[in-house]
Amino acid sequence: MEKKITDKEKNPVFAERLRTLRKKSGYSQKEFAEVINLHQVQYGRYERGDSKPYAETLTKIADALGVSTDYLLEGQEEDAIVANLEDKDLLRLFQEIEGFTELEKEHVKFVLESIVKNKKHKQLAG
Repeated sequence: MEKKITDKEKNPVFAERLRTLRKKSGYSQKEFAEVINLHQVQYGRYERGDSKPYAETLTKIADALGVSTDYLLEGQEEDAIVANLEDKDLLRLFQEIEGFTELEKEHVKFVLESIVKNKKHKQLAG
């Protein structure tokens, strides 16, 4: 499941981002390769930038790391929050909320803001 790439096609940003996210998740290369059902040698090629994964493998990697494929490949600024959100349950919920209507999103925001304000008020009072 690889595409060998030339030096011209290498994406060192992808390789570094992949390595950083894997380490942040607490996996060794071997452990992470097992999580995504890939041989460790092949996974190591991705982190070195020697090859790049096909779409299916890229999706497995992104899902396991809790980030979007766009963030892995391009590092879009709006995806950076997803990469930094460590609570995978919250991440999953926020991703589901993306499919809500604008009105539903406003309700969710109102509830969350109320909870945050209440917490801050308790901290100031306590």
